[in-house]
Amino acid sequence: MATISEQIAALEAAMAQGVTRVTYDGQTVEYRAQADMERAIAYLRAKERQSTGKRAVNVSVGAVYR
Repeated sequence: MATISEQIAALEAAMAQGVTRVTYDGQTVEYRAQADMERAIAYLRAKERQSTGKRAVNVSVGAVYR
């Protein structure tokens, strides 16, 4: 079974290539959009933090309009 880090790496590599189909550990998943992939990465990172006992850090990035 692929580790969480390997799953995250596979998702990020697919996003960098502009594709929505990811294969790891003999399984293929096709996402509807890159936004779905971003949510999957966020979920996996949260699980990774949880398994290592690290606390989550929330960061907001917003646009500044003048």
